[in-house]
Amino acid sequence: MIGPAWAAAIAAAALGLGDFVNRRVRGFLPDDPPRPGRKQHARPIPLAGVLLLPAFLPWLVADGDLTTGVAVALACAIGFFDDRDKERGPGLDWRTKGLGLAVASAIAAASLAAPLQDPLPFLAMFAFVFVLTNATNFLDNTDGVASAVAAAMLLAATGGNGALAAGGFAALGFLPWNWPRPRLFLGDAGAYALGLLAAIAIGRRAIADPAAFWLAAVPLADFVQVVLVRLWLAHPPWVGDRRHLTHIAQTLGTARWLVAPLFAALAVLGALLA
Repeated sequence: MIGPAWAAAIAAAALGLGDFVNRRVRGFLPDDPPRPGRKQHARPIPLAGVLLLPAFLPWLVADGDLTTGVAVALACAIGFFDDRDKERGPGLDWRTKGLGLAVASAIAAASLAAPLQDPLPFLAMFAFVFVLTNATNFLDNTDGVASAVAAAMLLAATGGNGALAAGGFAALGFLPWNWPRPRLFLGDAGAYALGLLAAIAIGRRAIADPAAFWLAAVPLADFVQVVLVRLWLAHPPWVGDRRHLTHIAQTLGTARWLVAPLFAALAVLGALLA
């Protein structure tokens, strides 16, 4: 199998081809239409994260890591159907989405700890995978942030080697399409896939070195603070708003195009702490 770094070029090419087909031949990607409030883009943007699957799944299959492949494909499918339904309405019911992600997280956690032989480590890994998958999706609110942070987590956790590293390189291949000026968005499909991949990569490293959990510091910090604020204000935690750390950074004067490099640097700092 060729090196995982090729996943960056494959992802960029798949996104380019998919964008061309979607715009000129047949519209098969859901759009994120502009709306008042937190949807500040001026025109509908295709949600193309599902096109990242061909960029890293071949490495998982070649490596024989079918469990991870099934878990990521399931999370990506849930995200895609949610993206599609959001184009026309509120999206999937939060209970349906939560159950689907819980199944994907349980499959992933089972590859990290045996459910019957090691139930407590399995539950801990399940919680970590579920939370980080959602936390990565939470960060997908400013151009380039989710893909840059996911790439940093995956490449730091894997050292740029192995099947899981292909996911990090695929995230890098997505960046030119999303930052500094977005032509495509990750959507739930892409964010769930990258978040779950990162959780598995970090979980595998953390088995030998618990300090590896520092790699997830940025998305987890944003997730915890925004959920606590929403609960304090009696708002549903799963309903989006502009109270994320990325929004706070912009309120404090950070230019929008600088937010992704800033958060990527913070993710690298987490890698150094790990």
